[in-house]
Amino acid sequence: MDCTKGPDINTEDLLERAQEFTFGSSVPAHQAVHGWLTGFIQAGSLPPGSKLPAERQLASALGISRMTLRQALDTLAHEGRLTRALGGRGGSFIAEPRVPVDISNLMGLSAQLLKSVDSAASRLLDAGTVPAGTSVAEALHVPVGAAVHRIRRLRFAASTPVVLEDSYFPADLFPGMLERPLTGSLYALMGMDYSLAPCSSTEELNPAVAGPAVATLLDISPRTPVLAITRTALSADGRPVEYSRDIVRTDRLRIIVSGRVEAQGEQPTGA
Repeated sequence: MDCTKGPDINTEDLLERAQEFTFGSSVPAHQAVHGWLTGFIQAGSLPPGSKLPAERQLASALGISRMTLRQALDTLAHEGRLTRALGGRGGSFIAEPRVPVDISNLMGLSAQLLKSVDSAASRLLDAGTVPAGTSVAEALHVPVGAAVHRIRRLRFAASTPVVLEDSYFPADLFPGMLERPLTGSLYALMGMDYSLAPCSSTEELNPAVAGPAVATLLDISPRTPVLAITRTALSADGRPVEYSRDIVRTDRLRIIVSGRVEAQGEQPTGA
């Protein structure tokens, strides 16, 4: 049966199709089930929010063990195609597609999000001028205790919170910054009002888990895996103009790091 075309599939339809599914001998059963379900998801026949049948029912309809089915479902969850819920509405649900974001692209997060979702927004959590701690001072090349602007924002893809930003800017380079509108593009603000738009950046990516406060803001469960990104952005003349520590929901964003081929005549500096 062709699973790449047709209307949305409900639970009964999927169980009927599962009974008709034929396993080949070339791939393990869990990989075959993974491919079968992926076909429906990619075709849009199982749209985001669709609930899969109970594991016992689906495994029985496919004629496989629940352990084999869980291998397939675990892979789908790891790929961000499936989410699991506990409680009264427990079960496995088709996830919203992850939005691609290239963190090496300095065009701004909102502009990138708008390529894939209908709306992108920022909520200002707090802003103030504070003394630079050791890590902030080192990144921004200012003395410890120097005045820096700290801006914390929550970024949204459509109505879903996806990034918690904690950014620092040298106060002497950006006088009056906190009086400007802070829910739009800060990079555009830095360029238009101060002629100090970031032109390059260095990023450090580390796996992390969400603590209670972060989980509440990002609308996820505590201990959910997230991605911590530390960034130092530089202006055209090489001055550090931003130091940021961001927490990213990787279940909703697909993080990309793009590269470039050296121009003809340039020699690579390393492997």
